Parts: sequence; structure tokens; C-alpha cells
Amino acid sequence: MAYVESFLLYIAAVVFMFIVLFGGVVVLYMFFGQLKIFFEKEEVTLQREKEFLYKLVKNRFFKLAILVYFIAFGVFYIKESMTYFSKDRAYPQAKSYAILGDFVYFWHSVGVNIRMKAGFERYYRLVNYHNTLDNKIQKVQTFVLAKMYQYIPPEDGEREFWFCKYKQLYVAKIRYMPGDNYPPSPELTTIMNKLYDTSYKLYTKSFKDKIINSERYIFIAQPSYYLINNMSFYSTYDVRNGLDRLFVFMEHKNLFQRNIKYAHLLYNVYKKYKSDKGVAEAFNNNPYSLGMLYSGVVYAYDHYITYNSHNNINPCTSKEIKIFLNTVEDFYYWIFRDPNSSFHKLSQGEKKQIKWLYNSTALSFSYKVATYICELPLNYQDNRIIFKYDNESYVLPVYKNREDLWWETATLNDFIKFSKLESLLQQREEKNQKSNQKDK
Repeated sequence: MAYVESFLLYIAAVVFMFIVLFGGVVVLYMFFGQLKIFFEKEEVTLQREKEFLYKLVKNRFFKLAILVYFIAFGVFYIKESMTYFSKDRAYPQAKSYAILGDFVYFWHSVGVNIRMKAGFERYYRLVNYHNTLDNKIQKVQTFVLAKMYQYIPPEDGEREFWFCKYKQLYVAKIRYMPGDNYPPSPELTTIMNKLYDTSYKLYTKSFKDKIINSERYIFIAQPSYYLINNMSFYSTYDVRNGLDRLFVFMEHKNLFQRNIKYAHLLYNVYKKYKSDKGVAEAFNNNPYSLGMLYSGVVYAYDHYITYNSHNNINPCTSKEIKIFLNTVEDFYYWIFRDPNSSFHKLSQGEKKQIKWLYNSTALSFSYKVATYICELPLNYQDNRIIFKYDNESYVLPVYKNREDLWWETATLNDFIKFSKLESLLQQREEKNQKSNQKDK
């Protein structure tokens, strides 16, 4: 019964989208036809409109577009069925409804991408979480999930997998933030709580389906940058955050505790990617998610190191800074050095976004501390331009003195005054002076 019902629902969804898409084309065509008749100073009669519509229906391109539409989503159903109904897949009845969910997910993603083409960061708020159409789509996906849950046991993590895909990922994708960040938004807190909770469940729960068991890590990675980037607004707001995020956890220990727990989760996923062939294959087939994982791990550990430094914990002897730098180097190699990496599967727009994420997360406060103050060795040593963004060139910095750090961030010089870094930086500068005297 599930297969028949889900198939009929899929047919209904395909027909509905056909009416929406091609009905819209017909309406636009007739509108411009009426304008043409008007400007030709002829009378707009029912007969003329019928003739105009008949001309569209007889058009070969229009007929071909209709044929291609139904063939495409016929093939979509067959391909999804072959994927979900193979012998080694669990809960095939639930996955019969997943075909419908994937169809809705596809069109929703298309709509979100079209609305986001205005800019990666600049106009993301044009995609409104409260948009009427988005809410209607979410109701459809809620219905689909309810049908799927009838066939998936509550203890199986596959429930979280589909919930994340259909209900949560697009919120992270559009980087939704309430318009007013002060005072803290209960709505944002609710959204982030659910995303955190889903991420932990995806990691800890067992999965009967072997393929989803590997793919689940992708859904932990995708929202990671969104969660880390907005953590400062999660349950509190500090006006200094608008100027520099180095201060984000200094006065809010509860945020730090959440960050460190989340950092460990992301790093465990990263280790899975490096050690498990199935997980590696899943990420290499979804390289944008891998870029998000890299940026999430790096950003989370940057916050971790910053907070420790503020509390007079020597970052140079901590395992966290080694994890940070190793991940940064792997991130760098994946983007800029490995010609065969999955990064090169991305579109030009996606490559630009991932490079922007590298610059904003990897070349951070902790990178400056690791490479200059702690003098941790790098596997690469170059100052070449690594990419250009908004007509500005970005290089991979190799710091040689305090002045090099100054133009990067004035915040560091303020920060070291009340942390363990003050004595460490002084030791580094004394070493530089001795080295310069020997050279002379």
C-alpha cells in the first residue's frame, strides 16, 4: 500500500509542478501577446487570443519542453527507485515516500538558489524563513516525514537524517538570522538548539541503512559553519562581536562549553572522513559539504584556542592548536595544492565561496598565534596570492615580526595585554632581536 500511495502522490506532485511551471509560461505568453495586439492597435478579441494560444500549443519547442519535463521526472523516479529499493537498503517502504520528499526538496533548493543568486553574503536575507511559500513547502515535508516515520523505528538515526535534510538544511543554507540580534532572538535559539540536537543524534545513533550510515556525516558538516558563525548570537549578544569575534566567549562560559563540545563532534567527523573509505567517498561526492566541514572544524577550534588563551592557558603546548593547524594545512592542500581533489568538482561560484570561507576561518587569530608566536612549522612556505575576492588579492601569510601581525589585526595587540600571550610574544620578539644581532 505504501508503494502505491507514494507513487500516486509523486504523480500528483509532478502534475502540480507542471501546472505551476507551464501554466506560468502560458500566462506570461498570453500577457505579452495581448501587449503585442494592443501596440499593433488591433482589437483584443477572444478569437485573437485563441489563435495566439493555439500558436503556442503548436510550437515545437513548447511541445518538446513538456516532453522533456515528464521524461526527466520519469527518469528521476526510476533512478531514485533503483537507489532506494536495492537489496542492501533498509526500510524501503519509508524510502518510497522519500522519492516524493526528494522531488519537493529539489524544487525548493532550486527556488532558494535562484533567490540567493543576488550574492553569497550581501542579500541572503531576501530569502525569508517566514516566506509563505517556504512554510507551505515545509508543511508538505512534515506530511512526508510523518509517512516515513511509520516504517522507521524511533531508535534508528535515519529519522534524524530525513528530518535534517527536509526541514533544517535549507535554514543553514540561507544562513537565516532574525533581523534584530539584540536582544537575543528566541527564534534563533530554537533553530540552533534543534540543529545542534540533530547533529549529535546523527553522530551517536545507530543506522541500519549502510549507505545512510556514511552519508549522515555530510548532514553534520553542512550546517557547521552556520552554527559556529552565529554562536555569538545564540543565547547572548555583545556589541563587541560586531567588531571582532575574538571576544565572543570571554564573558560567556556557557557558550564556550557548547563550542568545545561541538568542536569535538566536528573533529570526530573529520577523523571519520580521513579514516573511513565510505565516509570519504560520501564527502568526495559532496565536496561543498567537505568545505563546510573544514571551515567548521577550523572555526570551532579557533574559538577554543582564543578562550584558552584568555584564561592564561598556553596555546603553544595545547593539543588544540596542533589540531587547528593540521586541519588548516589539510584544508589548504585540498583547495590549492592537490590538482585531483574533490574541490575541483565544484562550480566556479562554489569555489569562490569555499575560498572565502578559508580566508575567514583558517587565516584567523589562532593561525597568527600558531605560526608566529608558537613558531609551529608549516608544510608550506609561500607568500603567493592564493585567491582574489571582491577585487582584493589574498596571500598566504608567513609572519616574520610583530609589525606583520599589526596590519592583519589590531585586536591581537589589545588581546595580548591581558592573556598568556603577552609573555609569549615578548619571548618571541627577544628571540627575533638576538637573531637580527647575529645577522649583523
